[in-house]
Amino acid sequence: MKDWRHWPCVMLVLIAGVMLAACSSDGGLSPSFDPENQKEYGLNGAYVGQNIKEAMDILQPDKADFMDMQTRESYTVDRMAAGEGNMVMGMMLVGRTQVMVMVERGVLQSIMLAGVPEEEAEKFKTNRGLTIYSSEQQLKELYGEAAGDKEIVYKGSKQEASFGIVNDQVVWFRFDRL
Repeated sequence: MKDWRHWPCVMLVLIAGVMLAACSSDGGLSPSFDPENQKEYGLNGAYVGQNIKEAMDILQPDKADFMDMQTRESYTVDRMAAGEGNMVMGMMLVGRTQVMVMVERGVLQSIMLAGVPEEEAEKFKTNRGLTIYSSEQQLKELYGEAAGDKEIVYKGSKQEASFGIVNDQVVWFRFDRL
């Protein structure tokens, strides 16, 4: 490296690489479960704490109905995304599977999944990669150890994940904001 005129270019490339790595790492999941990262609490890339419009774009339901739990008023995704609705319950049909969500002022508060036909199980993965009908051992490999037999709960300071276990298989899960 006797030719020093290339050093500014080399330094720029190194700095750009470091900046890209730093920027890309804040949006993903760490190798082990982080109970304080809200993106851990979700399905197919949608997560609690996210705007309902963004979540709907990710989940792409075939059909969706939303109704305020107190007033029974129907809501559109656009109205909820704009911050309307105190506590809105949503039922979405994705293929033959029903996904339930709760939305407060446009923000996902809860995502629930159960009753998935076995042939559709691979279409619905937690953001960490767990599917319905995965084994309890797979759950613990992805999320870590936790107490419980029929219901295993992982809790952060602002979110909670619950997994239902029957015959050593995950048969339902639910992500909630606290």
